[in-house]
Amino acid sequence: MRALIVDDHGVMRAGLRSLLELRDDVTLVGEAKTGQEAIEQAARLKPELILMDVELPGISGIMAAEEIIRQHYCDRILMLSAHETRTFVEPALRAGAKGYVVKTSSAQELQSAIDAVCDGRCYMSPAVTHHAVGAVTNPSGGGNSAVSSLSRREQEVLRLIANGLGNKEIATELGLSPRTVETHRANLMRKLGVRKVSGLVRTAIREGLVSA
Repeated sequence: MRALIVDDHGVMRAGLRSLLELRDDVTLVGEAKTGQEAIEQAARLKPELILMDVELPGISGIMAAEEIIRQHYCDRILMLSAHETRTFVEPALRAGAKGYVVKTSSAQELQSAIDAVCDGRCYMSPAVTHHAVGAVTNPSGGGNSAVSSLSRREQEVLRLIANGLGNKEIATELGLSPRTVETHRANLMRKLGVRKVSGLVRTAIREGLVSA
């Protein structure tokens, strides 16, 4: 199984590389640091398995996974995340990911997740299984989540705003015009019912889009 690792942290990539080297059924063919690089590498290398971080610079791992699957570059994507909230789990599943593993999991659990995805099965860390069930039985949390009404692009803009980026910086990160970013910002404030950037930041933290 040809594998691609996608994570913006060198230590994490090294750890994943070491895990894959223990397997006889997986060969590492490439690594990427950003969502855009992941899409480009997937198009060029045609991996059969991708280990993808949820949070990446620019295009998020979830958005990259969705594009990779849409283009039929790879259909076995295992998402890795520090977050256990439904805000991340449900979009990952809707993007087409075959698994979701929290980064606090043991190496043994990650190997089990890789086994499952390689076999064409799905795998969810026990900590997020209830979110996976909820995503099927009650899509979008029945509107309970403050960000459930936001598009993936709006969630991405919200995350970057909460990380302290200005309109021009967000535009550069996402490949948008500053005016488009300003429109997204205005829509976010309207949809979330806040009037200041501080309100957007509090919402992003509460919903698990960023850490406090």
